[in-house]
Amino acid sequence: MRYIDNYTVISHDVDVNDNMKPSQVFKYLQEAAMHQMWDRKPSYYDFFFEGKSFVVTRMSVEILKQMHQYDKIEIGTWNCPARLATLKRCYDIRIGGEVAARAYSEWATADIETGELYKVSDVDFSNYEKGDVLDLDIPKKFRIPKELEFTHVGSRHIYYSDVDMNGHMNNANYPDMLWDHIPEIEKKEVTSVNVRFMKEARLGSDLEIFMARAEPAFGGDPRAEEKYVFRTTVGGKTNVEMVFGVRPTPEPLWDKLPGYRG
Repeated sequence: MRYIDNYTVISHDVDVNDNMKPSQVFKYLQEAAMHQMWDRKPSYYDFFFEGKSFVVTRMSVEILKQMHQYDKIEIGTWNCPARLATLKRCYDIRIGGEVAARAYSEWATADIETGELYKVSDVDFSNYEKGDVLDLDIPKKFRIPKELEFTHVGSRHIYYSDVDMNGHMNNANYPDMLWDHIPEIEKKEVTSVNVRFMKEARLGSDLEIFMARAEPAFGGDPRAEEKYVFRTTVGGKTNVEMVFGVRPTPEPLWDKLPGYRG
């Protein structure tokens, strides 16, 4: 059973090639989940004012069909069988009944003050729509090869506009921040994003961004022609690990309209 939410993609959601930006994909998925929580209870607010933090730890998103401005999208989301302290949630995005994207995520509920994790059995999720875990063409978990060579590609200060109610950078802000470093990204489209969230980046902290290029076969994704792996650190500790699958955009608008290049 799917909880269903409907949206219209707006002009601010897309890049120069009229493809939805990866952070916007994450935001729509997150919003659908938040709406389900709000409607079915417990909501994110309920958690927050009980002194609990509800955070995503893993997210795997595969894009089967690019989404464009003013597309009408239907997002389905549902809870999957949980394990210990890990709540599992799946999603799909459909346009006119056709699946455009699919996703898998893992979440944890922690005490805001102590960081102690709650078991899933300690929270009543029985009102949420439930279903099976999706089979994706990308892994739900990944391990970065030790031999992969990373290069420092940038730094990023965490400003007030980056953070959410938990006081740290919202998970949906990471993809756009990182894909800016992919060479000639204006001529490419994202086919998958696989991310592991390990340590929060709090307001006022500074991220160091490292990137490596991996073999296209790394991490699955039959649609990808290139793979880029990112690792960010805060205070010398790993903050996020993220893998992008990309391929050339057919007839990119960037090439057709020189005015885009300023």
